Amino acid sequence: MMIYPDRLECGDKVAIISPASVVSAEFIDSAAEYMGECGFEPVVMPHAKGPACGSYAASRDDRLSDLLTAWSMPDVKAVVCSRGGYGAVHLLPYIPGSIMRDNPKWLVGFSDISALHALSISQGVVSIHGPMARDLHDGHHGGMAVIDILKSGRMQPCRFDNPGSELLPRNNPGAASGRLVGGNLAVLDGLAATPFDLLSRPMDEDCILFLEDIAEPIYKIERILCRMYMQGVFERVKGLAVGRFTETSSDRNDVSTERMIGKFLTDRGLTHLPVAYNLPVGHFPGNMPLIEGAIVDMVVTDSEAVISQL
Repeated sequence: MMIYPDRLECGDKVAIISPASVVSAEFIDSAAEYMGECGFEPVVMPHAKGPACGSYAASRDDRLSDLLTAWSMPDVKAVVCSRGGYGAVHLLPYIPGSIMRDNPKWLVGFSDISALHALSISQGVVSIHGPMARDLHDGHHGGMAVIDILKSGRMQPCRFDNPGSELLPRNNPGAASGRLVGGNLAVLDGLAATPFDLLSRPMDEDCILFLEDIAEPIYKIERILCRMYMQGVFERVKGLAVGRFTETSSDRNDVSTERMIGKFLTDRGLTHLPVAYNLPVGHFPGNMPLIEGAIVDMVVTDSEAVISQL
């Protein structure tokens, strides 16, 4: 049974941390302002704005200290990451898993923060894969949807269309239920064969897998999928939601990552899986939040899909 952190109420504290790459102070200030407007009390952790350490927001020890301190504060009910980039993996070996399990809080972030989501899921605590501090205050629906989850403890049904195109295959219709897991594919692949391996570790439950990435060549994405297939990951995947694979270019084999994924599934006899493309998750302005670890239904037609929390 997964643990759901408490729903937030007016006046609750929300910590802002920078566990990965350096981030502009203005994004953190904007997110803090937004949290205040939504009725929460923002707490900007001491090293969220630096001092930077190379490309990282702060030294490993300072980033780790901010995370552990925020998680140890009983009046902090949610921890929002300022941005991804790279660096969250540095912290994993030094975070006692019990701190998330014994002090459950909502973790918010995506991209490189997929590493922290994997840790949270390994400890049986759901989290929010969604817009971060630099994205919350830009006026799109993703930021408002994050606040709605924090206040309600549930996500609204995620409905999305797939018009199909030369770059985007039609959906593979069907319906499935399972635990919603996934995130940034390259980050999750980097956790293979570790205690934080979200994709390959044995689980008794079926899952609905969602994936996204940025600036990864198509052949590298295919290589990761091949590894997953050979490790038996797709044996427990009952449905696949393909998010946005942005800043990629066609190559001599495929015109798009999405077309490659469709061919990959067909070539391996996985055409029985419900597959939905164009999930509004990833590195683009319409990034919408999902509750990682929730039990969901996914219903797919050839042109649209909906993911609903049970």
